[in-house]
Amino acid sequence: MTSDVRYPGCDPQSKAYQMAGSVRIERVEPIIRADSLEYILFNKKDLTRQADFLVDFGMMIAKRTDDALYMRGAGTSPYFYAAFNFDRDQKKGGDAIRRGYFGIGFGVKSQVELELLGRKLGKEIESVDGPGGGNRLRLRDPDGFIVDIVHGRTRVERLESRTEPDVLNTPFKKSRINATVRRPIQPATLERLGHCVLSVSDFSASLKWYMRHIGLIPTDVQCLEDGTPALSFNRLDRGNELTDHHSLVLVQNVSAHYMHSAYETLDIDSIGQGQQYLFAKGWTHFWGIGRHILGSQIFDYWLDPEGDELEHYADGDVFDNQAPTSYHPLEIGGLWAWGADVPDMKPKMTPRQLLRVVKAVRSGKLSTQRIGLIKKAMSSRPRPWAK
Repeated sequence: MTSDVRYPGCDPQSKAYQMAGSVRIERVEPIIRADSLEYILFNKKDLTRQADFLVDFGMMIAKRTDDALYMRGAGTSPYFYAAFNFDRDQKKGGDAIRRGYFGIGFGVKSQVELELLGRKLGKEIESVDGPGGGNRLRLRDPDGFIVDIVHGRTRVERLESRTEPDVLNTPFKKSRINATVRRPIQPATLERLGHCVLSVSDFSASLKWYMRHIGLIPTDVQCLEDGTPALSFNRLDRGNELTDHHSLVLVQNVSAHYMHSAYETLDIDSIGQGQQYLFAKGWTHFWGIGRHILGSQIFDYWLDPEGDELEHYADGDVFDNQAPTSYHPLEIGGLWAWGADVPDMKPKMTPRQLLRVVKAVRSGKLSTQRIGLIKKAMSSRPRPWAK
C-alpha cells in the first residue's frame, strides 16, 4: 500500500511513498474510550499578558485569580484553556511544575468508566479545578505530562454568535442577492478546543499508552523512509458518532514538548477577521492562512507571549470508528495543500539540542539511524522551485 496524498512537488515514485504502510500500527484494546477533549493546561510567567493575548485570539475569561486563568469560548465548555502562575507552582513544589504546557483533559460519558479506570490503575478520583467542577483521575503519560480523565463537568449556556456561514455565490448559482459580506474586524469566535499536537520521546510507547488508556484510533499515520511510523493523527473512538479527524497528534522527536493546540471557529471569514484583529493588536503571526491535507482544515497559526503556538481552524474532516488507518510518508510538503510555505521547522543544532540527541540515543528510545531518517524527512524541500 502506498500513500494517496498528493501535493505540488511530491514524488510518488520515491522510496518514502513506496514504503508508507509497510509497517502497520497494531490496535490496542482500551480500558475505556474517551468521548471528548475537555481542556489544556499551561504554566505561564505573566498571566495578565497571557490573558490579553487569549482574549484577542478569541477566548473569554471564565474565571481569573492571582494564580490561575480559566478561558472559555462561545460553546458550552465551562473552560477549555487554563494557565497557572509558574512561579507559584515552582515555589509550591506541587504537581505541575513544568513551564509552558503540562497537561490535557479528556472526558468520558459516565462515572462508571471513571471508576473502572480508577480501579484498574489503582488511582483515586478527585475534584476538577476551576469552573464547572466535576471529577477526574489524574494520570501521567510516558513523558510525564498530565492526562486528566474527567466526568461530570457542568456545562454552561452557549453564547450568541454566528452559527451559519454566509450565503455563497458561485459561478453557477447566485444565492446572495442585494447583500454583501462585510465582516467586522474582531476576534475570531471560538467554539471549542479541537486538538493538541505533542512531540514525544518514544513514539511507539506513547501511542500505545494513549490507545490503551483512552481508546485513541490512528486516522492518518506518517512514516519514515524505512516505513516505520513517526507521526500519528489520532481520533477519539465514539462508535458510530462522528468525531474530529484528530484530537491528539503524536510526533516522534528527540525530546517531549508541546507543539500547538487548535481552536475551532466557524469558517474562513471568521479566521480572516481574527487574523486582521491579531495583526492590528501587534501579536506575532506564525503561519497561514492555508488548508491542511491530513485533516483538511483551513488554518492560521499564532504565537502567544511566550512563543507557544495556537491555531484557528475551520472545516475539518470528521469520521466514525469504521474508517481504516491510512499511511503516508513523513514529508514537509504533506503538511498543507495550499497557502504560504511552512516556516522553517528544522530544530537548530544548539548545544542543548545536541545534548537532547545524546540523551535520546543513550536512553534507547531512539537510534542514530532513526534520528537520521527524521532529519532527512524534515529537511526535504516541499516546493522544490520555491526559494
